[in-house]
Amino acid sequence: MAAPRPPRVVPGEASESDSEPELLVETAGEAPGAGLKVPGEASETDEEEEEEQQRPKTPPVLAEEPAAVWGGGPSLLQQRLREGTGRLRGAVGSALRHSYGSAARSLGGLGGALGRAQVTAAAAAHCLRLARRDLRAVADTIDIVTACHLLPDIRGQL
Repeated sequence: MAAPRPPRVVPGEASESDSEPELLVETAGEAPGAGLKVPGEASETDEEEEEEQQRPKTPPVLAEEPAAVWGGGPSLLQQRLREGTGRLRGAVGSALRHSYGSAARSLGGLGGALGRAQVTAAAAAHCLRLARRDLRAVADTIDIVTACHLLPDIRGQL
Protein backbone atom coordinates (compact mmCIF):
# COMPACT_ATOMS: atom_id res chain seq x y z
CA MET A 1 0.00 0.00 0.00
CA ALA A 2 1.31 3.43 -0.93
CA ALA A 3 2.02 6.07 1.64
CA PRO A 4 -0.38 9.00 1.63
CA ARG A 5 0.84 11.77 -0.62
CA PRO A 6 0.98 15.34 0.65
CA PRO A 7 -1.53 17.65 -1.03
CA ARG A 8 -0.18 20.27 -3.45
CA VAL A 9 -1.51 23.83 -3.58
CA VAL A 10 -2.29 25.04 -7.10
CA PRO A 11 -0.22 28.17 -7.92
CA GLY A 12 -2.28 31.31 -8.23
CA GLU A 13 -4.09 33.72 -6.01
CA ALA A 14 -4.20 32.94 -2.33
CA SER A 15 -7.56 32.78 -0.62
CA GLU A 16 -8.64 36.07 0.90
CA SER A 17 -10.26 34.58 3.97
CA ASP A 18 -10.28 31.35 5.89
CA SER A 19 -13.77 30.60 4.68
CA GLU A 20 -12.64 30.22 1.04
CA PRO A 21 -11.53 26.67 0.29
CA GLU A 22 -8.09 26.26 -1.24
CA LEU A 23 -7.72 24.12 -4.32
CA LEU A 24 -5.62 21.12 -3.52
CA VAL A 25 -4.26 18.80 -6.16
CA GLU A 26 -2.43 15.62 -5.37
CA THR A 27 0.87 15.17 -7.12
CA ALA A 28 1.47 11.97 -9.01
CA GLY A 29 4.77 10.86 -7.53
CA GLU A 30 6.29 14.37 -7.66
CA ALA A 31 8.10 16.03 -4.83
CA PRO A 32 6.30 18.96 -3.30
CA GLY A 33 7.02 22.26 -5.09
CA ALA A 34 9.25 23.77 -2.43
CA GLY A 35 10.94 26.96 -3.51
CA LEU A 36 8.79 27.43 -6.61
CA LYS A 37 8.21 31.04 -7.61
CA VAL A 38 4.87 31.81 -9.09
CA PRO A 39 4.84 34.99 -11.21
CA GLY A 40 2.97 37.75 -9.44
CA GLU A 41 3.28 36.06 -6.08
CA ALA A 42 4.45 38.12 -3.13
CA SER A 43 7.84 37.19 -1.73
CA GLU A 44 7.61 35.23 1.47
CA THR A 45 11.13 35.62 2.78
CA ASP A 46 13.68 38.39 3.08
CA GLU A 47 16.04 36.35 0.93
CA GLU A 48 13.70 36.56 -2.06
CA GLU A 49 13.38 40.32 -1.63
CA GLU A 50 17.18 40.68 -1.55
CA GLU A 51 17.49 38.65 -4.76
CA GLU A 52 14.99 40.91 -6.48
CA GLN A 53 16.86 44.03 -5.34
CA GLN A 54 20.20 42.66 -6.60
CA ARG A 55 18.88 42.05 -10.12
CA PRO A 56 19.89 44.77 -12.58
CA LYS A 57 17.06 47.13 -13.41
CA THR A 58 16.47 47.69 -17.12
CA PRO A 59 15.78 51.27 -18.13
CA PRO A 60 12.30 51.95 -19.47
CA VAL A 61 11.97 52.14 -23.24
CA LEU A 62 10.93 55.60 -24.36
CA ALA A 63 8.54 55.86 -27.28
CA GLU A 64 10.15 59.13 -28.43
CA GLU A 65 13.41 57.39 -29.32
CA PRO A 66 12.49 54.44 -31.57
CA ALA A 67 15.64 54.56 -33.70
CA ALA A 68 17.90 54.16 -30.65
CA VAL A 69 15.98 51.12 -29.40
CA TRP A 70 15.19 49.27 -32.63
CA GLY A 71 17.84 50.72 -34.91
CA GLY A 72 15.61 51.73 -37.78
CA GLY A 73 12.48 53.56 -38.77
CA PRO A 74 9.37 53.95 -36.68
CA SER A 75 7.85 50.83 -35.22
CA LEU A 76 4.56 49.38 -36.35
CA LEU A 77 2.95 50.65 -33.16
CA GLN A 78 4.14 54.18 -33.84
CA GLN A 79 2.92 54.00 -37.44
CA ARG A 80 -0.48 52.83 -36.24
CA LEU A 81 -0.54 55.60 -33.62
CA ARG A 82 0.24 58.21 -36.28
CA GLU A 83 -2.45 56.82 -38.57
CA GLY A 84 -4.96 56.75 -35.71
CA THR A 85 -4.01 60.29 -34.72
CA GLY A 86 -4.47 61.44 -38.31
CA ARG A 87 -7.88 59.80 -38.53
CA LEU A 88 -8.86 61.30 -35.17
CA ARG A 89 -7.77 64.77 -36.28
CA GLY A 90 -9.73 64.36 -39.51
CA ALA A 91 -12.83 63.20 -37.66
CA VAL A 92 -12.61 66.04 -35.12
CA GLY A 93 -12.03 68.58 -37.91
CA SER A 94 -14.97 67.20 -39.88
CA ALA A 95 -17.22 67.29 -36.81
CA LEU A 96 -16.21 70.88 -36.05
CA ARG A 97 -16.71 71.96 -39.67
CA HIS A 98 -20.11 70.30 -39.68
CA SER A 99 -21.23 71.84 -36.38
CA TYR A 100 -19.89 75.32 -37.23
CA GLY A 101 -21.39 75.09 -40.74
CA SER A 102 -24.81 74.11 -39.42
CA ALA A 103 -24.61 76.86 -36.78
CA ALA A 104 -23.72 79.40 -39.48
CA ARG A 105 -26.66 78.24 -41.61
CA SER A 106 -28.97 78.48 -38.59
CA LEU A 107 -27.73 81.98 -37.82
CA GLY A 108 -28.17 82.93 -41.46
CA GLY A 109 -31.75 81.68 -41.33
CA LEU A 110 -32.35 83.56 -38.09
CA GLY A 111 -30.82 86.70 -39.59
CA GLY A 112 -33.19 86.46 -42.56
CA ALA A 113 -36.17 85.93 -40.27
CA LEU A 114 -35.09 88.87 -38.12
CA GLY A 115 -34.76 91.05 -41.22
CA ARG A 116 -38.27 90.08 -42.35
CA ALA A 117 -39.61 90.76 -38.85
CA GLN A 118 -37.98 94.21 -38.88
CA VAL A 119 -39.53 95.01 -42.27
CA THR A 120 -42.92 93.84 -41.01
CA ALA A 121 -42.56 95.91 -37.82
CA ALA A 122 -41.60 98.98 -39.87
CA ALA A 123 -44.63 98.47 -42.12
CA ALA A 124 -46.92 98.07 -39.10
CA ALA A 125 -45.45 101.20 -37.49
CA HIS A 126 -46.05 103.13 -40.74
CA CYS A 127 -49.65 101.91 -40.90
CA LEU A 128 -50.17 102.97 -37.27
CA ARG A 129 -48.74 106.43 -37.99
CA LEU A 130 -51.13 106.80 -40.95
CA ALA A 131 -54.12 105.66 -38.86
CA ARG A 132 -53.14 108.04 -36.06
CA ARG A 133 -52.84 110.90 -38.52
CA ASP A 134 -56.26 110.06 -39.98
CA LEU A 135 -57.82 109.86 -36.50
CA ARG A 136 -56.35 113.23 -35.58
CA ALA A 137 -57.79 114.71 -38.77
CA VAL A 138 -61.22 113.27 -37.93
CA ALA A 139 -60.95 114.58 -34.35
CA ASP A 140 -60.01 118.05 -35.65
CA THR A 141 -62.95 118.04 -38.06
CA ILE A 142 -65.34 117.05 -35.28
CA ASP A 143 -63.94 119.82 -33.06
CA ILE A 144 -64.50 122.39 -35.84
CA VAL A 145 -68.04 121.27 -36.55
CA THR A 146 -69.03 121.23 -32.88
CA ALA A 147 -67.38 124.60 -32.22
CA CYS A 148 -69.29 126.28 -35.09
CA HIS A 149 -72.64 124.91 -34.01
CA LEU A 150 -73.44 123.99 -37.59
CA LEU A 151 -75.19 120.77 -36.70
CA PRO A 152 -78.84 121.02 -35.67
CA ASP A 153 -79.84 119.79 -32.28
CA ILE A 154 -81.09 116.29 -32.72
CA ARG A 155 -82.92 114.97 -29.79
CA GLY A 156 -84.48 111.64 -29.76
CA GLN A 157 -87.12 110.25 -27.53
CA LEU A 158 -85.99 107.72 -25.12
